[in-house]
Order: sequence, then structure tokens, then C-alpha cells
Amino acid sequence: MASLVYDSCMSKTITIDDDVYKLLSSLKRDSGDSFTKVLRRHVHKPAETAGELLDAYEHEPPPKTQASALKRLLNQRGRRSGGRK
Repeated sequence: MASLVYDSCMSKTITIDDDVYKLLSSLKRDSGDSFTKVLRRHVHKPAETAGELLDAYEHEPPPKTQASALKRLLNQRGRRSGGRK
């Protein structure tokens, strides 16, 4: 007879509203993604120092951008907005 025991270091039970549960569920990337991972990705402790802020940015993936918007931005770089003549 084989048995599998999952031992977590600690877990807590929380109560959330149905709409919050649906939101958390929608943020899961796949079936192996846990709510803990979702919360760690989306809820951040405010940085108290510039060093903490820099550390946070260094560990974040680059922002998702649309290629067309990035190309437009690069093409217009250095041009004036047209407000001054």
C-alpha cells in the first residue's frame, strides 16, 4: 500500500467573498498554480528604502508591451509634442 503525505510548513484558513475568490481564480496561470503564488505575484509590501525598491524591480519580469506601441514610441523619440513652435 502506498500513501502520499503532503507536509506544508504552515497554512492558514481565510474567509473571502465570492467575487474575490473568482478574481483570485482568474489570476491563476495553470492548475498547478496556488493561491499563495497568485498572492505573492500580485500583493507587494511597500518598499521602505530605495534599496528595497531597486531589489523589487530587479526581481520583476519586464512589463508586457505591444510591439506596435513600442515601435511607435521609438520612432517618435526625440520629437517635440507639437505644443511649442
